[in-house]
Amino acid sequence: MASKSSYDESLLGEASFHTLDWARLKEKDGDQQRKLLQAGQDQGFFYLDLSSDKTFIQDWKAVLDIMTQYFHLDIEEKMRDSRNSDTHGYEPVATSSGAVKELPDYYESLKASREEVLEKSNALAPVIAANHSLFLRFSNAAHEVVMTILRQFDLALSEAFGMQTNLASFHQDNHPSLTTLAMFRYPKQETPSVGIGHGKHTDLGTLTFLLCQQWGLQVLSRDPAGWQFVAPKPNHAVINVGDTLCFLSGRRLRSAVHRVIPTRGLQHEDRSSIAYFLRAKNEVEFEDSTGRTVSAKAWHDEKFDVFREPHEQQERVPILTGGMERGESLIVA
Repeated sequence: MASKSSYDESLLGEASFHTLDWARLKEKDGDQQRKLLQAGQDQGFFYLDLSSDKTFIQDWKAVLDIMTQYFHLDIEEKMRDSRNSDTHGYEPVATSSGAVKELPDYYESLKASREEVLEKSNALAPVIAANHSLFLRFSNAAHEVVMTILRQFDLALSEAFGMQTNLASFHQDNHPSLTTLAMFRYPKQETPSVGIGHGKHTDLGTLTFLLCQQWGLQVLSRDPAGWQFVAPKPNHAVINVGDTLCFLSGRRLRSAVHRVIPTRGLQHEDRSSIAYFLRAKNEVEFEDSTGRTVSAKAWHDEKFDVFREPHEQQERVPILTGGMERGESLIVA
């Protein structure tokens, strides 16, 4: 069993991404706009320097502190927040297939939809409801970032290709969507028998705003080709294009395959991350990687169903990696 979780780290390098500055990007800086388009077309991933937003950096730390306390509660108490949902509540480890064949994932999560947070829904997990003003401010700030990026993509695509996409119009708070704030913990482990990491996939939505200060995230890079670690940078978010944005942009923007895997075979310390998943209005339709016309909600539901399938079944259909993978395999001994 142990051999399934080992791999040759010498074959795994560090990804090289563009770094954009949030303060300049929101001022519609032309140089930042050009770098944004290049990043979206190249790897589909980039760093965003958030150092200028002191309030957000403080809130990030506060949310992490709350997460640490919450995820160390007894499993029985956390399971009271389970709603058997992909966008709401608690989910335990080993729910989906993991990063290594024949083993499940090894992370737990707590999620709250944007709709729930905005409405201060009674269905929110108690820990989020008790700290609602923090989570509302934090998620609103993340939402402002991704919507600003989306508008900048609109301008860049128009200038470069003459496209009139109006991507922002597909994301409106007065229409139902599956936009979600998610908090993850990859617990410290002594054996791989329970599970390993987070399996390879592309994100199903529009943009992902990821905050993590620990190693483990990898992207299936184009140049150099193969799995590359994404280095954590202080006060930086990692932003990546999702399937929906790839399809709505006429595939001019790339939704990259990525995964989470321990750097030394096992998770030697608790790893925490926070993701804000921007997703289009449920009724928005696009052509997927197989040529089907599907709605944003249908793509979401189908993809999460495949997440929970065995690896063999996942390999038979292109949805998990958004049709972006072309026969690459995990670098696993």
